[in-house]
Amino acid sequence: MDKTFLDFALPFWLFLIFACFSLIATFFYYRKTNPELELRSKLALGALRFLALLFLFFFFTEPILNFIQNRIEKSKVLFLVDNSMSMKIKWDVPSEDGKIQTVDKFSQTKQAITQTGLENFSKYSSEYWIFDSNFKLYNQFSFDSLNFNGLETNLAKTLKRINNLKREENIGAIFLITDGIVNSGENPASISEKMGIPIYTIAVGDSIPPKDIALTNIVTNETGFVEKTQPVKVSIKSFGFDDKEIKVQLFEGKNLVSEKTIILNKTTEDYSVVFDYTPKTEAFVKLTAKVENIPNEFSVDNNSQTQIIKILKNQKKYILLSGYPNPDLSYIKSLILQEKGSELVAFTQKQGAEFYEPKPVKKDFEDAKVIILLGFPISSSPSQLLDWVRDEWIKGKPVLFISQLETDYNKLKGYEEILPFNVASNSKREYTFVANFKQSQIGNPILKIIPGEESIKILNQLPPIFRTELFVRPKLESEILASVKVGNADLKEPFILTYEFQNKKSAAILGYGLYRWRLLGHSLQELMNQPNKEIDPGSTIIVNLLNWLSSSEEFVRLKIKPTKTKFNQFEQVTFNGQVYDETLSPIDNAIVKVKIRKGDSQVEKLLPQVASGLYSGSLGTFDIGEYSYIGEAYRDSKLIGSYTGKFIVEKSNLELTDFRTRFDFLRYVSQNSGGKFFYWNEVNKVKEELNSLSLPNKVITKKEEKNLWNSLPLLIVSILLFGIEWFFRRMKGLL
Repeated sequence: MDKTFLDFALPFWLFLIFACFSLIATFFYYRKTNPELELRSKLALGALRFLALLFLFFFFTEPILNFIQNRIEKSKVLFLVDNSMSMKIKWDVPSEDGKIQTVDKFSQTKQAITQTGLENFSKYSSEYWIFDSNFKLYNQFSFDSLNFNGLETNLAKTLKRINNLKREENIGAIFLITDGIVNSGENPASISEKMGIPIYTIAVGDSIPPKDIALTNIVTNETGFVEKTQPVKVSIKSFGFDDKEIKVQLFEGKNLVSEKTIILNKTTEDYSVVFDYTPKTEAFVKLTAKVENIPNEFSVDNNSQTQIIKILKNQKKYILLSGYPNPDLSYIKSLILQEKGSELVAFTQKQGAEFYEPKPVKKDFEDAKVIILLGFPISSSPSQLLDWVRDEWIKGKPVLFISQLETDYNKLKGYEEILPFNVASNSKREYTFVANFKQSQIGNPILKIIPGEESIKILNQLPPIFRTELFVRPKLESEILASVKVGNADLKEPFILTYEFQNKKSAAILGYGLYRWRLLGHSLQELMNQPNKEIDPGSTIIVNLLNWLSSSEEFVRLKIKPTKTKFNQFEQVTFNGQVYDETLSPIDNAIVKVKIRKGDSQVEKLLPQVASGLYSGSLGTFDIGEYSYIGEAYRDSKLIGSYTGKFIVEKSNLELTDFRTRFDFLRYVSQNSGGKFFYWNEVNKVKEELNSLSLPNKVITKKEEKNLWNSLPLLIVSILLFGIEWFFRRMKGLL
């Protein structure tokens, strides 16, 4: 039964009250007129006024006109066929009687379709879907629609689309022909459970894979630094090889970086090799991992993987402001200078507002990566320097504060926005304490001293240091890494804090005498009988803290780059861009161009604007190879800036990394959705199931809504009624 009715944002009784009020107000308005009108004219004008008010209120009550249509829909059966590359692979495997038999997924698929009557199914309405990384729909099945060239298998995308369609269609059952190898998208098992549609899975392939080696993945940081070693993890799968020694190599471009050897055996399938890679120059670098080709392996197309990474100069400029010479000053300076590529400019205050050489210059603060306040400010420190620090912090420069005996916290209060705490009170009365590092911080990378979970235990052995009677209130966004402990009592006062909010970072160490921490390092070396091993937990935590601060990503006004650095052949290459002005406000209506080069050829595309200051678009597919790009942004024909980079396009080997049919997965999908599982050669069982299907009709409810409150005709009617009333009032000479 079809229905049409109105809904209101306000209660209907309120509409009735207003209608009554409008009727009464109109009655009293026209009860007496000047000049007096005949009853017929009063009724006509009153009706116009009443209707105009009613329509006006009707407009503001946000009325919605609802249409509900019910129809009886007959059941439909969907047949899904996997069209990915792995479905055309064939190989030889030993049978139970010792003979060799061929696994041919294409032949198995063809048999499962033709001998079950699936292609000519007519008991219910049917649709045929083929899927790989995407899906296509056919009303009639044809083997010509199958080419088995799909580079990925994304079953979840197809099931999600069907799940959305079931609200408009009566989908009674799904028959799925696949090897169950899913290598893209979400987990289809969880989607199939929620669909409420029985899925009958027909498995093709075999559980015994062909004899093969596959390099399945290469993982490393997308951004590296000159002269800073980073790990490159290479994952390898092996099937059928035993006691076989193979070489795994890592290349930078065409240059061999490192080579390692692994021994394959039948009982192990998964292997990993970790290379140490140390970039030498600033550039975009192509890293390629390879395993050597072995005679008689099934495929050599899956023996390499490539990754593009960006190498930056490992140059960190630290500004250190110290209120006066002290032992911690030399200690902190030595920690910074021992790191390769680090530059330190230290400004140390002496009597009054004077400084030892060099003198502070604002340009140094503007060029800094991290600013350190060591016992700064003191009472005689110039406020101008703190102004410079605050200006740079607002721009995103991180700040580390380390307290000292003579720190002037009253002067610091005016600059608390740059700190992870607010000062409650301070007295120069001095006491010793030990750091109490929390077990809840066991996974925090700043506190990682050694591999495993012993770092906190070691840090809690650090020697006592000093502190004034300082009381602070941590900010809501701050994290307390350690507190103050005196004897066995935890004072609950923060000792080490970090702060990160809205692209700004700061940290604080609220104690001094940090140089004493090196004593524990020497003691540990003696206890562990490893005099040559570098063990210095106190220094390590400070270096980790500096690295955490310096790793903050600087805001870039212009950034134009691809969504990833490696695309598969036939995959759409998509670029994103952000464009901001000098005040960090987004720039709209800019012309954003991307020029992509490979050898002598060049392609130029425009990125459309998708949001304020944001631009994005797909530039199409590209042939296999290495590409460089230049992104440019223009406003009023003037160049705002440019951004460069590289990406690569490779032949996808996702379908060549594993060949075994996922029988357990397919059983799970069928059982949890209310369907059944079949092997490809159980054609009679499939045929019986098709013939015995009994699928009910279903009432499909379609609901449409039309917003009348934003409908211009309603407002026009109300204004028109007021206008007609005014016209007749003028004709009658009413005041």
